[in-house]
Amino acid sequence: MKKNRNLILAVLLILAIGIGLYFLFKDDSRNMNAASSSSSSMEFNNIDMKETKDGKITWRFKAKHVTISKDQNHVDMEGVEGDFMKDGDDLHLTADKGRIDRKTKTVYIEGNVQGNSKEGEELYAENLTYDGNKEILSTDKAFVVKKDGKVLTADTFDADRVLKKITAKGHAKLTDKEDAQ
Repeated sequence: MKKNRNLILAVLLILAIGIGLYFLFKDDSRNMNAASSSSSSMEFNNIDMKETKDGKITWRFKAKHVTISKDQNHVDMEGVEGDFMKDGDDLHLTADKGRIDRKTKTVYIEGNVQGNSKEGEELYAENLTYDGNKEILSTDKAFVVKKDGKVLTADTFDADRVLKKITAKGHAKLTDKEDAQ
């Protein structure tokens, strides 16, 4: 009888300890999950990012402030400076802010977008989108491109990423620089 009583007490003691440990760690794991879900992103200052294809840099950007989503698919940038590169050509850009979407392979920049190339092109636009799947740089807003005394304006454009081939759409106009002023 005493043996059964001691066995029952030992089982109850082990069960009580197990339940206590469960409730002790259950609250901690709930708090850890709440903490990790509240920190839905990572933030950095002065970060460099780039994308390569076939061992060559396609684009590189530096931003004064960057927020990377928890899943690391979206990068929001402020104070953007960067380059698109292709076959030895380079289009250098600055913008107020931007977003890189790794899943769709797009780069979007907006706000006082300005660009220039080694060949002398100057670009002014409200926004630019680079589609990495199609390797197309475009804007859905009015823009200005200046080169060799000529000024190209239109409502939108599609181009290669270094502006060697531009397709202007909607009210497209090519004028001499003097006529545009």
